[in-house]
Amino acid sequence: MRIKIVGDESISRQARAYAEYRLFAALSQLLDTGQVDHASLVLSRAKSTRRSGGVVCTVTVELNGGGVTRLRTFGEHPYAAINRAVDRVRLNWRPARHAPSQREMVASE
Repeated sequence: MRIKIVGDESISRQARAYAEYRLFAALSQLLDTGQVDHASLVLSRAKSTRRSGGVVCTVTVELNGGGVTRLRTFGEHPYAAINRAVDRVRLNWRPARHAPSQREMVASE
């Protein structure tokens, strides 16, 4: 399993390391990590005026069979966004049983 963490210059290295740890821990508890081709977590500052100052976290998990799960969360700071995203992964994970599919999950605040 490859994990890629991306954060703009406003996201600290410590927050990116925390994100990598949390995502790996969650995925390794949910499934055999050999089934995961690639997982990524992207952190960026919110651009909307309504959420200015907050952080958007997007998680994408690509399975070896071609299935893709993607979710996006928002938090007041990087750690809140990471925690919310990982919690959503844990709560909403349903491995694909059939042909490759794509699921999009959008977490509410």
